[in-house]
Amino acid sequence: MISIRLVSLSKYFEYRDHVIDIGCDHALLDIYLIEHKVLKNMIVSDVHEGALNQGIENIKKSNLEDKIETRLGNGLEVLNKKDNVDTILISGMGASTITTILENEYVENIKKLVIQSNNDHELLRTEVCKLGFKITHEEFLIDNKKSYINIVFERGNEAYNKNQLKYGPILMHNRNYLRYQMEYLNNILNKIPNNKLLIKFRLKRELRLLKKFEKNIDK
Repeated sequence: MISIRLVSLSKYFEYRDHVIDIGCDHALLDIYLIEHKVLKNMIVSDVHEGALNQGIENIKKSNLEDKIETRLGNGLEVLNKKDNVDTILISGMGASTITTILENEYVENIKKLVIQSNNDHELLRTEVCKLGFKITHEEFLIDNKKSYINIVFERGNEAYNKNQLKYGPILMHNRNYLRYQMEYLNNILNKIPNNKLLIKFRLKRELRLLKKFEKNIDK
């Protein structure tokens, strides 16, 4: 059974995209993308042999060996120009790991990145945009009581301010996301001892900013 968080990524692809899924794990999303004819074929990779082998077994069970090519290796290093890959899918990794993966000359051939990072979305936005991408889609979702953020980057240049990089140029207009963040910060604030004045001040300042974003949605 494929999770809601993985299925949510499928909407960002077009049939003509040439995709590599980096860190495919058990290849459940990749199988879904092919079986539902979201993509014609794709390459999947993982640096961990055990995880890739499990993915290979799942691909074989689905009889998709001719549609999903598997490769063992680190990130974009498994590709060559003949692969014609123009789209990268990464989910389930931290932002620092993702940005390290993208420090590869093959990125020059990439037109789109579909990323579901585990953390530090500000770092992710900042570093990916430096590579000549702009943010075209952002989505906030809850799956099994955990929050996830999808970000799609496409070729282009756009200047973002500090708040846009931290909260997301699209998500900062999403009421559900803002309220989730405010609830999260309030929970932290209630646990901070009263003598930690500076920490409390910073949290309250961030809360005021989020409330301002929410208020601007209705304007």
